[in-house]
Amino acid sequence: MESIGQKSFRLLKKIKDPKFEIDRLEFYSLSLFLGKRDFHILIRDAELNYCLLLEDYVFAPDIQDHQRKGLLRYIFDDHHLLLANFWKSIQFVIKNRDYTFIPAKLFEEENIAAYLKLNTAFDPQTDEAMLTYHKQLDMVNVFTVPKYIIEMIESIYPGNKPSYIHQSSTLINGLLSINQPEMRDVALYIDRFGLHIMVVYDKKLVFYNQYVIRKFSDYLKYIRLVANELDINLNSTVIQLYGFLGKNTPHFRELKKAIPYLTLGDRPKNFKFGYVFDEIADHQYFDVFSTDLMRF
Repeated sequence: MESIGQKSFRLLKKIKDPKFEIDRLEFYSLSLFLGKRDFHILIRDAELNYCLLLEDYVFAPDIQDHQRKGLLRYIFDDHHLLLANFWKSIQFVIKNRDYTFIPAKLFEEENIAAYLKLNTAFDPQTDEAMLTYHKQLDMVNVFTVPKYIIEMIESIYPGNKPSYIHQSSTLINGLLSINQPEMRDVALYIDRFGLHIMVVYDKKLVFYNQYVIRKFSDYLKYIRLVANELDINLNSTVIQLYGFLGKNTPHFRELKKAIPYLTLGDRPKNFKFGYVFDEIADHQYFDVFSTDLMRF
């Protein structure tokens, strides 16, 4: 790819509520989500607890890791809102596989690199280690963010330092928010080319992991592995599905054959949505709509 430009991505979804007011940016929270193949923008009114804007970009298949910086910068520079610096708060959510959860009582900040190297090839020259404390779970999520991302984001928003969060934290907190005391929730989140499996019980995290999906059979392979490990009966357990998979798709129908009680999950109840968001199914963008649940 010779240059980074508009042909390097597509805007798949844009929803903007008529209540959006450009003069109220100081009351709005901005959340940015960056994955290997996509980028999301969410703006919500923090005062009124109201969702105002969602944009979903997907990158061209031939975009390489080293080109994402230029592509992201192009999107920012071409956007009518992103270069503003009057936001009430800014969250940057990274979607990668470079993370690990550590029990808070065992966590020692000087051992961050060692924790990361258990799960990923952490390179402190190119990546920054970040932390999210989950007080409810008494755990720490240790993850990485590319340094070029941090430098770019903080140069765009001087004096308004963003909070860095890992996608796994938003998904887990989203499921915990709908979990009832002494009840178990089993959930699948199907991302673009990825599968997340989550199990919570009685407001506690039992299991979380994510998997790369290369063919459809991989879904059932990983679901069955986790079910066997946790003694979950796929023939009788209600399993909630979230993400980029519709109810009328062939993949959903195939999964339903193997998991009879597979059902589409509900949207988190953390904030309000206007009628313009009715075009999005309730099970979609679960991680995005769970961002403001990140209270530690």
